[in-house]
Amino acid sequence: MADKNHQQRLNQLNGSKRELEAEEEGLQILSPKAITRGRRRIKYCGIAIAVVLLQIVVLGVLCLTLFRFKDPNISLDSTTVGNLSMGLLSTPTTINMTVSQEIQVKNQNWGGLKYDETVVVLSYGGVTVGQGTILKGSLKMRKSKKVTVVMEAKIEGIGSGDNSGVLGLKSYTKLSGKVSMVGLVKKRRSGEMNCSFSIILATQGIQDFNCH
Repeated sequence: MADKNHQQRLNQLNGSKRELEAEEEGLQILSPKAITRGRRRIKYCGIAIAVVLLQIVVLGVLCLTLFRFKDPNISLDSTTVGNLSMGLLSTPTTINMTVSQEIQVKNQNWGGLKYDETVVVLSYGGVTVGQGTILKGSLKMRKSKKVTVVMEAKIEGIGSGDNSGVLGLKSYTKLSGKVSMVGLVKKRRSGEMNCSFSIILATQGIQDFNCH
């Protein structure tokens, strides 16, 4: 009986001790230092989340603006004609000439552009009368270059009724290449040039120059 009472007292003492320890732990959690540490943790977590969200927003803006893939811009700066000869004795008339065009290729991207070899087509009345080549090359971001394309043209089938002395031609090309962003993301883009112009046969001058 005495042992049983003794065991009960020990159990009561142990229970009281555990309650005191739990109260002390609770007081430590609610202490000013613990509260300050908790607030600091929340503050740092908030700052970290804000930084991550800001990075996501900045990356989204860059993808929609700077890192947006754009087609190269191809434009015809000038056209000159030389070595023009006409077979006046034959009907219909045949015209031979050398057409030289200065074409500007502009990279509009914030990344490098490597473009393929490209054919420039010269046509009269929907029929190809001459061809030239833009050699493959590369352009750094936001840079442009001018290339000269020389074409030997032979135009046949000009009837006697076409005596205006003006010859209407068209020049077309489609340049394709690969744009590289940050050296990682690559995508193929292409640009077109479609121009029309007229040649004054008497003077070999150019008029009615129009591109779209």
